[in-house]
Amino acid sequence: MNDYCVIKGDMRALTAYRLFIVTSIFFFFEDVHAVPDDYEAVYSVKLMQADGTLRAKLENKEGIYTYSLKTEPTGFWKLIANGSINESSAFKLIDEKIRPINYKLIDTIRRNKRESLVEFDWSKKEINGFYKDRVIDVKLEEDILTRILLQIEIMHQKQRNRLKESYLIIDRDEIKEIDISTSNSGKKISVPFGSYDVIEVSHRSKGSNRINIFWLAPDLDFIPIRLEQTEDNKVNFEANLVQLIR
Repeated sequence: MNDYCVIKGDMRALTAYRLFIVTSIFFFFEDVHAVPDDYEAVYSVKLMQADGTLRAKLENKEGIYTYSLKTEPTGFWKLIANGSINESSAFKLIDEKIRPINYKLIDTIRRNKRESLVEFDWSKKEINGFYKDRVIDVKLEEDILTRILLQIEIMHQKQRNRLKESYLIIDRDEIKEIDISTSNSGKKISVPFGSYDVIEVSHRSKGSNRINIFWLAPDLDFIPIRLEQTEDNKVNFEANLVQLIR
């Protein structure tokens, strides 16, 4: 075998090695930047004086994701308010962007049952459906989210360091602009599931004094370990992670 053949073989091996490295890096970052794998998170809830449980579940079936929330009272409060609040929203991930398909709500805790169904027609750029007895028929804005998909968006984009300062959501029968703020203080908090370093992300509707706060744990793919809602500097809702199923 002459020197030319040896050099040519070495160059082919080097090219293949470089291709392997580039491909490995590509798939590594694709995995890091994806929406988290399927999971179910269980939280203990304190709502005003009432106790309850919140179950948050993310599922992916052949590229169609569904994120669902179920809140129900526990203990003594289950005797007073027997029922649950069930919300779900299906979506696709297109070009690293969350694209909602629908949103559903069934609330049987209140005396007057609440129901909502919202569907997103991306070809016609329309959002149609209903909330209680009100018809929803609005223009579909680019990058719009449902109220519960905002949490998945925050987790997804915070992981990619691409979280925006504001988002549009449809809440009930209104389009709202939500302001986002982040604190990367390296704070560590403890919940029944354990102690984790967290990133604090808060959001509120423009002009509202109601603030929602997520404490995201990078070690858990940015799944929140604590959720809180405050209004006029008073905490009226708090949820702490007690179980995570993956």
